[in-house]
Amino acid sequence: MSSSVAIDSLLDFATRVTRRLAGRTGPDYRELLFQDLRARLAGKRPLRILEIGPRDGEDTKRLLTLNPDVLVLVDLPDKEARVRQWLAGLAAPNIELIIANIMYDEGCATLDPFDVVWCTGVLYHNPEQLRMIKRLFDFTRRGGVLVIESATARRRHLRDENCVEIWFGVPKVTHSTHHVSVNVTHLPSKRAILSWLGMVGFEDICASDCLRRVLRKLGRDRAAFIAQRPQHNVKAAYYAIAGLDYEIGKAR
Repeated sequence: MSSSVAIDSLLDFATRVTRRLAGRTGPDYRELLFQDLRARLAGKRPLRILEIGPRDGEDTKRLLTLNPDVLVLVDLPDKEARVRQWLAGLAAPNIELIIANIMYDEGCATLDPFDVVWCTGVLYHNPEQLRMIKRLFDFTRRGGVLVIESATARRRHLRDENCVEIWFGVPKVTHSTHHVSVNVTHLPSKRAILSWLGMVGFEDICASDCLRRVLRKLGRDRAAFIAQRPQHNVKAAYYAIAGLDYEIGKAR
């Protein structure tokens, strides 16, 4: 174990002890990330919010405190029963649930854009990650903001590189050692996510320290960003030579 990893482990242990002594039973970086979103909005009420992969509904409850006109939740078919179970306990008539894959179901492509798009813990589960970020850009209205959080590259020598770590074909035991789900095939580095956000047209991209504020290890293994779609029209192309103009995320 390197000295830096050993120091981080000791600091994480001290953080956990401090939190328990303070009566906090568990860290919640998503709450800290939501606080960062509130600060970014600076009191402006988002009329339309999209939450992708709502999971346990905790972020949904937080997003409702922003008092949107509509909060659209999108999740996969195998998550429907769980989502509907906790959704039944929320007295929120402005919630709309869509059971679909935001990447491949055409019905999602026709959604009107949103003032806030909240997408945590989703990006690294899809191998077409640049294309997914372009779709999130399309979901965000001009002047709106995207909140995105993802697991990131695990191998120490790749964490600070602008790269994607390929996990396809890696033995299950390695997945277990690095705490990576076996259905994950690509882990982007933090710099890769930052690059993709800029490539598709987002601006004013800020990294959140919500993960590191909970545990230093989380800050090594995951990343969170808040980015804005500019007011002006942006068309990001991956090939624009000799009159050709192939837009990112639109290849068939």
